[in-house]
Amino acid sequence: MYHWMVKKRLEKSFKALNNGRYDVITRQFHKTKATHWFSGNHPLSGLRTKHSDILLWYKRLSILMPDLSFNIKKIRVKGLPFKTTAYIHWTDSLTDKEGRRYHNKGMHIITIKWGKVVGLEVYCDTLYLNNYIEALVKQGIKEATLAPIES
Repeated sequence: MYHWMVKKRLEKSFKALNNGRYDVITRQFHKTKATHWFSGNHPLSGLRTKHSDILLWYKRLSILMPDLSFNIKKIRVKGLPFKTTAYIHWTDSLTDKEGRRYHNKGMHIITIKWGKVVGLEVYCDTLYLNNYIEALVKQGIKEATLAPIES
C-alpha cells in the first residue's frame, strides 16, 4: 500500500511538472538535507545541495524548457518510509524558440525520507540535450549560455 501511495504522488508530481507547476515540486524537497543532481555538462547540469539553489535551478528550467512535458513509462518504488527509492523511466518532449520539437528519454532516481525528497538524480541523453541547448544559444537565449547552478 505504501509503495502504491508513493507511486501516485510521483505521478501527480510529474503532472505538475508538465503544467509548469514547479512550486509543487520544490515544496517536496527537504529544506536542509536535499541533493539535486543532473547529468552532463550544460546549464542544467551539476549538483545542488542548498534549497535556494534548487529553487534557482527550477526557475532556469522554466526559462530553458517552458513546454517540457514528460511521459512516464515505468515507476518502481522500493524501501520503507525512512528510506524510499523511486525509479522513474520517462520520455519527454519540448520545443525550441523556432518551433522545432525535441524528444529525450531518461530516468529520475529519487530518494525520499519520511515524505520529503532528500535526493534527486536525473539521467538522460545529454548529447541530445546539448543539441537542444546549442539551438537555444543560436536563438539568443541568454540562460542557455550560463554556467550550471551548483552549491
